[in-house]
Amino acid sequence: MHLRLSLIVKLTLATSLILVGFMSLLDYVNLKNFKRATIEYAASNADQLTEIINQSTYDAMMKNDKASLYQMIDRIAQSRSIEHISLIDRTGTVVYSSHRSEVGTVIDQKNEACIFCHQPNNTRLYSPTSNSSRVYRIVGGAEVLGYTKAIYNQPECSTGACHFHDKDHHILGVLDITVSLENLRQQSHEYRMEFIVMTCLLLLLIGVLITFMTQRLVDRPVQRLVQHTAQVSAGNMDARIPITSADELGDLAEAVNDMTESLAKAQEELKDWADSLEHKVEERSLEIRQMQAQLNRSEKLASLGNLVAGIAHEINNPLSGILLYASIVDNDKRLDPLLKPDLERVIAECRRCADIVKQLLEFSREALPHKGPVSLNELLDKVTGLLQHQPSFQNIRIERSYDPSLGPVFVDANQMQQVFVNLFINASHAMPKGGLISITTSKTDNGGFARVDIGDSGCGISEEDLQRIFDPFFTTKAEGTGLGLSISYGFVENNSGKIEVTSKVGVGTTFTILLPLQEGGEEEQGAT
Repeated sequence: MHLRLSLIVKLTLATSLILVGFMSLLDYVNLKNFKRATIEYAASNADQLTEIINQSTYDAMMKNDKASLYQMIDRIAQSRSIEHISLIDRTGTVVYSSHRSEVGTVIDQKNEACIFCHQPNNTRLYSPTSNSSRVYRIVGGAEVLGYTKAIYNQPECSTGACHFHDKDHHILGVLDITVSLENLRQQSHEYRMEFIVMTCLLLLLIGVLITFMTQRLVDRPVQRLVQHTAQVSAGNMDARIPITSADELGDLAEAVNDMTESLAKAQEELKDWADSLEHKVEERSLEIRQMQAQLNRSEKLASLGNLVAGIAHEINNPLSGILLYASIVDNDKRLDPLLKPDLERVIAECRRCADIVKQLLEFSREALPHKGPVSLNELLDKVTGLLQHQPSFQNIRIERSYDPSLGPVFVDANQMQQVFVNLFINASHAMPKGGLISITTSKTDNGGFARVDIGDSGCGISEEDLQRIFDPFFTTKAEGTGLGLSISYGFVENNSGKIEVTSKVGVGTTFTILLPLQEGGEEEQGAT
């Protein structure tokens, strides 16, 4: 399992390790300097003590009172810090020692007390204080400082009547003192422990301060950044980081806020683009479905047109013969009057069949339109003027809402008149008890087409029938061929237009026709 350390722990550990290393180095240097100072202090004390003994030795020798000298040295040797004192004459014989067993023994020149002066091929008369001391351990393991000082021949000693020292003898002997360093070592140990304790307390205090300052100055801003990123990843683009400092973390928080604002704008743009794309896809899909439906309807109409044309031609010839001979018989005076009504009925039905055949032929031919500029508003007024006096329009009110700025359309006036007549007649049949026909003209948003909306307040068309309303021979009326809307659809298509229908049962039906405007038509109308 991977151990995850927080930023505060890492900073505290790193700082503590640096401080521990620094304090350890400082402890080593201080301990080394303190040890050297301790030894120098002990050597200085030993030097002062040997100087006192030398002076006492001088006085005792001038009085030739060795007993008082040895007694004085014994009292000094009883001090707790003095381990050993010995007095050696110039021949190396121990004449006095605090250890009585050493008295009378001869010290070799290689002894530690003599080696400072009696070096090989270089016997020195004087030795510096630093070379007169030595540190070593005695048999019990205690650490001691040995200090040796020469006793020089004074003029009074060589010229006095009571003394026998030759004036050529510069050194009469040496005084060797061994001082215990245990007390000083104890003080050094105590000093080191105090330093360690102070170091630990300092590390603890620094660690607490670093933790507190890091928590306040680093960890809190970082935690706010982490929480902010979590909110942004969750989709909250309104989240912002409070800027509480004017340092690098404050700059980082400001940069993150700017980035979040940019992400919010980008997300909004992507959302708008996605919505727009979805809307455009839906519109395009609807257009494709409408185009496909129109294509299927056109193919169906073309196939039916070919079939109808063949059938109409086959029926038209015998039907014409029947109508011709029936008319001849009807005009014959030899015809029994009782048969005349039946014969007239035959002639009427033959003419009705002839009209149906004529419509079938018109449906199948798809005559090429003779296009020209036509005022749509005037054409609609003309059609309504022809129809509004018919009996089926007696209880129907016609409301017109024309766009006066609408320019002329480029269509076949006769074909479009037949389309409008068919639509108005169908509207009157849907309102046998009367109602309202509304006519509205306008321009499309792109300005390239004129729009005509013809609505009625009739019974409406069901959704199922609405899908088949332009199919040939489809009708919901008891009488009718079902070719009127099919022919109208073909005329509109031939004139580069579109026809659509919307209806709701019990509310009414609205036919929408789009016809192309003549180029420059608006300018021409404005000039007129």
